[in-house]
Amino acid sequence: MDTKQTDETFLKVLGIAILGTILLIVTNGMTFSGITIFDEAILNEFGWTKSELKFRDLVNLVAASFIMPFVGAIIDKYGVKKMMIIGLAMIAILYYLYSMIQTTFHMYAIHFAFAFAVSGAGTLATIIMVSQRVTKRRGTAIGIALAGTSAGGIIIPQIGKPLLESVGWRSAFQYEAIIPIIILVLLAIFIKPIKYKKEASYTTEKDEETGLVELNLKQALKTPVFWAICFAGICCFYSIMGVISNLFLHLRELNFSVGGAANAFSIFFAIILIAKLSSGIVAEFINEHKLFKLQVAIMAIGTVGLAMNTESLVWPALVAIGIGWGGLYTLLNYIIITTFGVKSAGKIGGIISVFEGIGSGVGAWLTGVISDQTGDYSTSFWVVVVLLSIAFVISFFIKPIAKTTETTLEV
Repeated sequence: MDTKQTDETFLKVLGIAILGTILLIVTNGMTFSGITIFDEAILNEFGWTKSELKFRDLVNLVAASFIMPFVGAIIDKYGVKKMMIIGLAMIAILYYLYSMIQTTFHMYAIHFAFAFAVSGAGTLATIIMVSQRVTKRRGTAIGIALAGTSAGGIIIPQIGKPLLESVGWRSAFQYEAIIPIIILVLLAIFIKPIKYKKEASYTTEKDEETGLVELNLKQALKTPVFWAICFAGICCFYSIMGVISNLFLHLRELNFSVGGAANAFSIFFAIILIAKLSSGIVAEFINEHKLFKLQVAIMAIGTVGLAMNTESLVWPALVAIGIGWGGLYTLLNYIIITTFGVKSAGKIGGIISVFEGIGSGVGAWLTGVISDQTGDYSTSFWVVVVLLSIAFVISFFIKPIAKTTETTLEV
């Protein structure tokens, strides 16, 4: 049955956006940022190096990037709800299995499986879910939903921290495995599937059904802005995942206590959350392409402070990085939807995710490798500064697609 969402009350938009937030709190928080709270305990138990530990993130993120185009195509064809339910169920099972790891191979295998779970129930799926159901306030709704990727970094570590202290890291994983099951039930109850017509219209003019310019994958691949987004994505995602994945260990090396480092981690994500929320709202009134350039520049400046490797500069650096990343993350995803549309968002977003995932995985892993080789994180973060400078240059090529005579293609 074809469905079109026309009655967009404030509460309805807010409800869909908040459900997206909750979903990303679980998928992103539990598969990435929430696990870092256990890093020191795992390193102490097994005696692994930081690069051995962080190789799990490379496995997770790069695998997800190559899986994403196929999952995106499945979402376009069968709907996003089914993939989200499967992804959440996988996270619950894998968290329980995490409590039983004995070797790096066990850990890498779980993170490889996380890639399937996040592909089906992560950022791309959530953006599609929200964009399909919200038209008039799409930028605001996407901003609220994407705040979940940061809220996960605030909430999940605060759940893990007391569990770690009271029952140990293995039992903590078992208790946390209950969380995705609860969200799975909420999703099954409150989200109704949406299907578009099998003969979809793709045009460089606005589509009446979605209110967006709709391009298919073949058309998108021919545009310079598509490739600019891809290569900017590599640089930006390398940068933020390099910082986030190694921040807890970096703060411990700067003599932060375990509690202090965990709290700083959560506050950092709170800053990112606020930036994600506000940028989505501001993008409704100010050109998103100009805002994107500004956010990349702010993030680069903040990383300079982190690269100084001085305790006194930690908080100014984290504030700037948080504001910069929060804004550019929401804007990048918003630009993808407003540039290419939602009807082929799974395929198009899946290809872009390949580049973002490679950048994320390499950034999380290589930042730790460079730290092992140099003795601290200073050089690692200078590499991030260089990559963000490259992303700033590329951002000038991310522009709206010029409208031409309408053409219609069948899929």
